[in-house]
Amino acid sequence: MKKQFTGPMGQMMKRYLELHRSFGLALRSVDGVLNAFDQYLAVYFPKVKQITRKMVVGYLETTHHLHPTTRWNHVTLIRQFCRFLFHLNPKTYIPEKNLLPPPKVERRPHIYSETELQRILRLTRQLGPPQSLRPHTVTTIFSLLWVTGMRISEVLNLNLEDVDLDTGVIYIRQTKFLKSRLVPLSSSSTMALRQYRNQRARYGYSRHSMAPFFVNQRGKCGLRGIQHVFCDIVQQLEIKTSQGRRPRIHDFRHSFATCWLNEIYKSGKDPTAYLPILATYLGHANVSHTQVYLHPSLELLQTAGRKFATHAHQT
Repeated sequence: MKKQFTGPMGQMMKRYLELHRSFGLALRSVDGVLNAFDQYLAVYFPKVKQITRKMVVGYLETTHHLHPTTRWNHVTLIRQFCRFLFHLNPKTYIPEKNLLPPPKVERRPHIYSETELQRILRLTRQLGPPQSLRPHTVTTIFSLLWVTGMRISEVLNLNLEDVDLDTGVIYIRQTKFLKSRLVPLSSSSTMALRQYRNQRARYGYSRHSMAPFFVNQRGKCGLRGIQHVFCDIVQQLEIKTSQGRRPRIHDFRHSFATCWLNEIYKSGKDPTAYLPILATYLGHANVSHTQVYLHPSLELLQTAGRKFATHAHQT
């Protein structure tokens, strides 16, 4: 494997990544993009000291083979790096937002129904190998995503000490936006996690407080394995988004937030007043991040319409 960041901006890119990772940010997709940009500079601008518009535009011309959304993401990541450089050298060019046209097709999240969830869980319970913990693990993970709206990475990173089944609370350590939070569980969810923990113990997995809560035959469950299982299941069930695409695991988070909004409307409460609570529950830095996850259904719009009509008649 070739060494990364060997070009003229390699050392600055390393400093940038080290700084942001010290804040707790993963930046998993950034390395490849910045390294590709650095290698481009090594070929065409080997003695570069500061980033110019010509350099960024030239690099983007080498990415025409990529999907428009991918190219848009490249600009975003390079812009963030240039902002870092700008603090060190104000002459640094920061790519403008309209440097590339925005992708025309926006991926729409899939809002799972309870029926779809039950169909998914029916298949996870049938997973092999026979007599293994695997079906219990996958079923519990997907169920937890549904009832909490947690990120899949947060679920997979849970240790035994993070899941307090005496109080029914999950402790999520610093993840995105550097936020730690407590996620309260219902009594039924607490019971389901207790049953899984007991099954986990019967299979002989470590009970150390720092041991991963969700395990497979190799130890800690990995994201790639869970995504592979999920893709197989939704393909088998022929579940598709409104755009005809395969839904994602992350859409469970959208589904949770949208269902929460529906319940608030049905209860007669003011959803605006409760949005900060949902933002805190989901681990968002501000409400604007939460609003991205709210997708009003036809039922919700009808409920909102009736409430507005009632209010209009009273005024």
